Amino acid sequence: MKKLKYYWALLRPVNLGIIALTQFVFILHGSGYTWANIRFPEIIWMVLSVIFSAAAGYVINDIFDIEEDQINEPALRIVARHISLTKSRIFYFLLLTLSLFFGFLSSYSMGFLCLAIGIMLFYYSSDLKGTNLWGNLLVSFVTGAVVFTAARAVITLHNGYFAEYALLSFLISMPREITKDIEDIVGDKAQEYETFPIVMGVKKAVLLSQFFLGLVFLSILYLMVFHGNVGYNIFCTLAILLPIFILFWRMQKALEKKHFSQISLYLKLLMISGICSVFFL
Repeated sequence: MKKLKYYWALLRPVNLGIIALTQFVFILHGSGYTWANIRFPEIIWMVLSVIFSAAAGYVINDIFDIEEDQINEPALRIVARHISLTKSRIFYFLLLTLSLFFGFLSSYSMGFLCLAIGIMLFYYSSDLKGTNLWGNLLVSFVTGAVVFTAARAVITLHNGYFAEYALLSFLISMPREITKDIEDIVGDKAQEYETFPIVMGVKKAVLLSQFFLGLVFLSILYLMVFHGNVGYNIFCTLAILLPIFILFWRMQKALEKKHFSQISLYLKLLMISGICSVFFL
């Protein structure tokens, strides 16, 4: 039983919760909040396939990051410390198998999508993670795809703003991925990675993060002007636009690893606010 908590920690339950929340929010919104307009039981298989795909991605990432995590997060490292490398690999293949099982149970296209995501996340962990921006772009693309897959559970699709919010998910994910690279710069250097903060420097990495946040700001303004209402505009102003200004300021002042860790957390909260904002449209 004691080992179970480490397997649970490997899954990043908070992140999986955000993924599940994203799926259900956009399924409900896209269906016009009509249960009869939602595909059952396909919705269950689809959400499970996405969650298990993400979980498998987290585990394989930790397997490839053993040496880096010994430097960046030695106290939080689980693979090869609390769970053997062999058992971690078995756990990864179990999660991947479950993602494919539920994906194909939902539909053939969803099954092949899960297979493609599994391959991309494996390639990210094995090769792309240490590259200049390519790994960040891949993870952000997959994050945006989570919004798009939700549309598959709806019979007659109402305007769920899937394209707009898939783009927003991508744009919010980019500064968070870059910020995480700044956090891990010491371990990444030891691994001879060539992430953006290592190649271009921390200051330019901060500027790039702010650039993507600026795009988020403009995208939300567009939705407020052309599609918003009073409730939506008030919520977005207080829960998204104002926090973006605060994040800009914090990024300018950030100097240490703990500062960028806080910024990464705030960006995760910003993503949750962005997801919830669709309820007001």
